[in-house]
Amino acid sequence: MKKATKFFNKRFALLISVAALAVSLVSGCGKGEQDQAAKQPSADDPLAQFPALTFPYKEDPNATLAEYKGGKLTGKEFAAFLRTLNFMNPQEGMMIEAADKASLENYLHQYMATKILAERADDKTKAASKELGEKTFEQIKTQYLSLLGGDEAKFTKLMEQQGITKDEVVGMMAAINDSVEVLDKNLTDEALKAEYDKELKADKNAFTIASVRHILILTENRKPEEALKIANDLEEKLKKGEDFATLAKEHSEDPGSKDNGGLYKDAYVNQWVPEFKEAALTQKIGEIGPPVKTSYGYHIIRVESRAEKTFDQAKEELRKKALPEQYEKFVKEDLDKLVTAWHVPEITQQAKS
Repeated sequence: MKKATKFFNKRFALLISVAALAVSLVSGCGKGEQDQAAKQPSADDPLAQFPALTFPYKEDPNATLAEYKGGKLTGKEFAAFLRTLNFMNPQEGMMIEAADKASLENYLHQYMATKILAERADDKTKAASKELGEKTFEQIKTQYLSLLGGDEAKFTKLMEQQGITKDEVVGMMAAINDSVEVLDKNLTDEALKAEYDKELKADKNAFTIASVRHILILTENRKPEEALKIANDLEEKLKKGEDFATLAKEHSEDPGSKDNGGLYKDAYVNQWVPEFKEAALTQKIGEIGPPVKTSYGYHIIRVESRAEKTFDQAKEELRKKALPEQYEKFVKEDLDKLVTAWHVPEITQQAKS
């Protein structure tokens, strides 16, 4: 069972995650429940699901929103960026429309960081990024078409309605990938190995993985002694040779593993609550341990394998983790040294209400 974790919701995540370019549109997603009720798509108007983005400020295509060493950012370009975010993920559009000045400034910083980093990419990187942008656009288009009955004309109208062009979307996605590639080139194997060693020194189990099969009996809606009795009975059945996967499918109350016969395969032990983690680290491989009590209930556990990921095995994970950190570092430490003036638009009264 995974332990509860608090995540700091960085607005940078959409930009520097390669996964962001494989956007998934959700059927029926619109501009929130209230807007969706007001703009419920009829059978002959599926485009109502995807209304145009309403800016929280007065748009001026000719305005200069930032000046930096090497150029400036216009209102037109920033608007295209925001519309692209909305096109890629309508839920992001909701956040843009609700933005206060601090949030709008954050979006402006995001794009400026991406723009400046992208300009540092070499021609080979730019060509590859454009090709990836083209492919990703087609993937997103396919997802939209699945919601529009496969009607190309409706998709064309949708883009017109949102005020965005294919070239703008491809260009923005290419710039995002260019910025990722520029940051990625700074992540040498030596730097990643140093991070690997650092994490391992801080926690000897940082890269320990295990395949664990378990059955959970919850204590949420029953007395602890009742849950323990059920767990003990199941333990006896397992020790008599009954199939673990079958019993897990029949009795486990963990929705995350029940349908998989109770199996968590090659998972990091540090993601689990302390008692479950301890069992994963100490139980003999292949043996059925006595029921383990956690905050969820009682678990019957069998550890099927346990190993420590080598640097080579963990390298790509370290890289993906380091990219957002590198991006955030650039925004915090370098961006204001490069941008000579910011001109953040004022939030309109209409957007505030």
